[in-house]
Amino acid sequence: MQEHADAVVIGAGLAGLSAAAYLAKAGRRVVVLEHHSVPGGYAHEFKRRGYRFDVALHALDGAGPGGWLHPILDDLGVLDTVPLNRLDPLYALRVPDFEMAVPADLNEYRNQLVAMFPAEQGGIDSLIGAMRDVARDVGTYSRDRAAGVKVPQMEMPQRYPAMATAFMSSWADFMAAHVSDRQLQAVFSVLWGYLGLPPSQLSAGLYAMAWTSYHVNGGYYPIGGSQAISRAIERTILDHGGEVRYRQTVTKIEVADGRAVGVETDRGLRISADLVVSNAGPGVVVEMVGREHFPDEYLQRVDADRPAVSNLVVYLGLNRDVAEMGWTHHEFFLSEDYDLDADYEAMLAGDFDRAGMVIADYTRSDPGCAPEGGSVLQLLTLAPWDYANVWGTGGCLDGYRRNPDYRRIKAEAGERLLVRAEKLLPGLRDAIEVMEVATPLTNYRYSLQPGGSIYGREQTVTNMLHRHSPKTPISNLLLTGAWISGGGMSSAMGSGRTVASIAASL
Repeated sequence: MQEHADAVVIGAGLAGLSAAAYLAKAGRRVVVLEHHSVPGGYAHEFKRRGYRFDVALHALDGAGPGGWLHPILDDLGVLDTVPLNRLDPLYALRVPDFEMAVPADLNEYRNQLVAMFPAEQGGIDSLIGAMRDVARDVGTYSRDRAAGVKVPQMEMPQRYPAMATAFMSSWADFMAAHVSDRQLQAVFSVLWGYLGLPPSQLSAGLYAMAWTSYHVNGGYYPIGGSQAISRAIERTILDHGGEVRYRQTVTKIEVADGRAVGVETDRGLRISADLVVSNAGPGVVVEMVGREHFPDEYLQRVDADRPAVSNLVVYLGLNRDVAEMGWTHHEFFLSEDYDLDADYEAMLAGDFDRAGMVIADYTRSDPGCAPEGGSVLQLLTLAPWDYANVWGTGGCLDGYRRNPDYRRIKAEAGERLLVRAEKLLPGLRDAIEVMEVATPLTNYRYSLQPGGSIYGREQTVTNMLHRHSPKTPISNLLLTGAWISGGGMSSAMGSGRTVASIAASL
């Protein structure tokens, strides 16, 4: 079976959907091929006994008016059909000595921090200002690129000084230049789990962008969950003549005379194309194309990539309203230590009794996700792929869900998170109607992301300074998604727009 399309997009994650929607709106006949049975990648849902569980999204940054994501959501048709609920408080946190709710209004949050840490008032103001300067420079840089302005590498620090400084620094070093109180540093760093690395390793530029996007433009949750966003973008693709085909796992990208000429799937489908866009990471793409088609330098960079961490998630459907149990938080970050590097090491060791943990109540942000009087709760921690000999499988994933060792280790890990949550929510266990546990292997099963990564490539200082380009040595083969732009659903949609704009010039 053979067909032809102007563009084939591999993967219906948000980056692939976004790229396909922009290409379809530009008049190209687009076909999206997706491994899973639904669109969205990690932006999808599952249902059990009347409870709807969002797989991953807790809060969408940059989505409100004035935010950088807002015009993209408008372009993609999301704002026409998906209401966005602004989260306030934005989140809450608990560290060893205190607990606090973080208001959505940045000035109110600043005043709260100053009241708690009066000796650090100057540092609080200068750190917030420095992060906003980074966001301003990144905005200027993005507008310059969109206008075709290419600033020489040597002139970058002069034109974008805050951005240049931040992207050459770790978040720990960047922050320490402004505040020194370890409790305050832990508060400012609470969102590090969104990016998958502790402050000592994480790119300060990336963290500053994420922090300001949430705290300046607000955090939002789509009514209907992240799957509603995926379906809205899918509809835009279809309305402009494109197609999205499911259960079609691309196994090969054909190349002839230095150009991609088509793709093949595991079901025998072959589509020839003038343009191929991949939502899969560079390493996966290299294997689908064949290493002989890439220069050694490119292969060395790709081979050096390490996937970011994965996660362990416990999904709970409760027959009680957690608000009546005294729980009033949409999202709650729990840290057992002020040493966030120790927190990260605990995660890598699979010490789920101590690793940082998030409790998210979806009922507060999207009440329709649970039956009347019930709640949907999610317990989450970052987790490594290789825990307990790859979760009891030894790396053999054939039929892994039936493997008794896997089932036992998964259940034990989930139980450890549940025990911790019960200390904050007495009576939690008695209210459980539905309980599902997902591991890094679950993530891989649905996404095919190496290591079950939820952020693509590790978002270190070096990796953010030397990102993979959306362009590859094969001129009409482009890359999009977390391995290129960095992790996060907002970033994914932005990456899709970037690739579509590059494609317009090919």
